[in-house]
This record gives sequence, structure tokens and C-alpha cells, in this order.
Amino acid sequence: MELIINREVAGSTVVIHFKGILDISTVHLIDPYLDDMENVEIVLFNFNRLEFIDSTGMGLIINTIYLSQEKNFQLKLEGINEEIGEMFETVGLFQILEVIQKEITDVPR
Repeated sequence: MELIINREVAGSTVVIHFKGILDISTVHLIDPYLDDMENVEIVLFNFNRLEFIDSTGMGLIINTIYLSQEKNFQLKLEGINEEIGEMFETVGLFQILEVIQKEITDVPR
């Protein structure tokens, strides 16, 4: 099982592309990509080429949501296929993201 991660920086936006499988055996690979979040306003997770995600991968997203609160950036998710979207909906990931992002936007920068 493999996960390929690409990170693009455009001004204050960081785009992280996931390709493959985000699970317990690959989730640690994202750590270096989330280390430097200074002067970042938006982190965009692109899941266009993500084939599978397990609860560990969803935990990573939730942890990144809380990191966004700590580091004062917005986390956005895009390219979510129907199956993964249903999983996110079931565990309440979208609701957590919505609540936390509202808290971030209410904080003056």
C-alpha cells in the first residue's frame, strides 16, 4: 500500500495532493508536509487521486482541523469522491470542520 504526497505553495496557500491509500500504514508520511505552517492562511487537501482512507486517515484530517485552529489557518478539502464523502459525513468530519472554521474566521488576524 502506497501513498504519494505532493505539496505546492502559492503565496499563503499550501495545497497538499494525496494519491493512493491514506491509512494506518501511510498516515505518518504527511507529518513533514505539515511542519512549517508559518504565514499560511489556507491549507487545501486535494483528494482527487485518493483511493482509500481509513479511520486513521480521518483522524489525521481531524488533527489537522485542530492544528488549523492553533496555527490560525483555514483547512479546505476538495476532490472528495462519493464513497469517501459519505464516510466523512457519517463520522461528522464536515460538521467538525465547519464549526472550527467558523471559530477561526471569528478571530481577528
